[in-house]
Amino acid sequence: MSEPIARRRALVDYRISATRCQQCGRVYFPPKSFCNIEGRRSEMRKADYFYEKGEFYSGAVVNIPTNKFKDMGSYLSAVVHFQEGDFRIPGRITDFTPSEEGRVLDNIGRGLVPRFRRTYSDGPDGIVYYSSLNFSFEDDYYPYQEYRVIQPSKEAGKPGIVGYGAYIPKYRIMNEGGGILGVKERSLPFMDEDTTTFSVEAGKRSLIHTGLDSSLVGKCFVGSESPPYAVKPTMATVSQVLELGEELDGGFFVGGIDSQFACKAASDLFIDAAALVAYPQFGKEYVMVIGADNSQASPGDALDYTVGAGGVSFIFGRRDVIATLDHYLSYTSDTPDFYRREGEKYPRHGGRFTGEPAYFKHVLTSMKTMLKRSGLTPKDIAYVVAHSPNGNFPVRACMEAGFDREQIAPGLAVTHIGNLYSGSCLAGLAAVLDIAEPRDKILVTSYGSGAGSDSYVFTVTDKIEEKRERIVPLKEQIESPHREYVDYNTYRKFKDLT
Repeated sequence: MSEPIARRRALVDYRISATRCQQCGRVYFPPKSFCNIEGRRSEMRKADYFYEKGEFYSGAVVNIPTNKFKDMGSYLSAVVHFQEGDFRIPGRITDFTPSEEGRVLDNIGRGLVPRFRRTYSDGPDGIVYYSSLNFSFEDDYYPYQEYRVIQPSKEAGKPGIVGYGAYIPKYRIMNEGGGILGVKERSLPFMDEDTTTFSVEAGKRSLIHTGLDSSLVGKCFVGSESPPYAVKPTMATVSQVLELGEELDGGFFVGGIDSQFACKAASDLFIDAAALVAYPQFGKEYVMVIGADNSQASPGDALDYTVGAGGVSFIFGRRDVIATLDHYLSYTSDTPDFYRREGEKYPRHGGRFTGEPAYFKHVLTSMKTMLKRSGLTPKDIAYVVAHSPNGNFPVRACMEAGFDREQIAPGLAVTHIGNLYSGSCLAGLAAVLDIAEPRDKILVTSYGSGAGSDSYVFTVTDKIEEKRERIVPLKEQIESPHREYVDYNTYRKFKDLT
């Protein structure tokens, strides 16, 4: 019996997998088992274009899509030419809305970068199909990054972060009046994005930053409040696309789970990742932890003016560590401040519990206890990052714990991208690591409704400087001149489509 069509398409479309004839060099997409020129005697090998760059060869504007793609509205289709291998494939230009005055011919020769996006789904209760046959213009919001595998050093030390990658969508909505609860603007997904695509793009960037062979990653954890499936792991899609672990017969020797603990679903797993890479029986040396959300909010709810969208990935290991994990503790209580029942689309607040007995109680208890147990004072910490449901709560909590605004401000990504839920603390930590210097200490305190907080202390190492040129800084994404603003109606459309 043949594999399901979704599986067959995944094996080809996820990575833009082609085959190359070893005799004449001709490349075929979709893959072929023999060459048209060399015939049955040809030897065919896999050719992968997931990290490659193509160019716009030709295309056309599709004004009336078929039913499967009707939510996309008008879009630009393309024939994409890859000079490496000299072959062409069909594709769609994403993060781009054709204008009436624009000409397709003006795009010929522009560089194109593959993007992992949704293509369509079999209805609201059907399979979601994904593909990397979607491309963004290289000279637009998302830069092209070369993936160069670097051999890890032989010396293994204390577990910690070896690399990271943040992915913030191109689109934004501005809050009126200079901001609401300290949030000036927020990121939102394009029509073909969701937490799975965020996770893949963030994971891809973390591999590029680390310079790590993806086969060396032994586990992948994905924390999210907004996965596309209630039952089916995002982690499996991420592992398949990024080819985590050693490959065998279309599958990979890699483990992992999707986790749920509101906004600390990902940060909670930092300690698990660090423990695993130090455990000999694990058999692998690296673990990927991803926090990604298209943060949910009911129209008109107070949350609707603070939620964002995006994903952040961290890779933990013991070689070439850029920040060691030095201290950890967790504080938990059953406090129903914020929840979403099974089958409900939007979360709800549990009466008056969101602030004082929930967020502030857990964050401050965890943060202050961490300082006491670690023997550190606020002056010993270069940067502090706290979960940011808005721009006001983390400032108040950190200052009450004894920190000043200079220590807090670099981690307040929330003011420009909104609350990423499971990616909130991870985004703040990424923003801090973008500018941190060797020997800086960073205190991270998460918060997850329901409720609990984790605190971590990281110490930055000299290795951070070696890898800095391979990162796309969060600030660069926040301040990109190519970001695009939408009105509230478009914002709700984009949010609800995913």
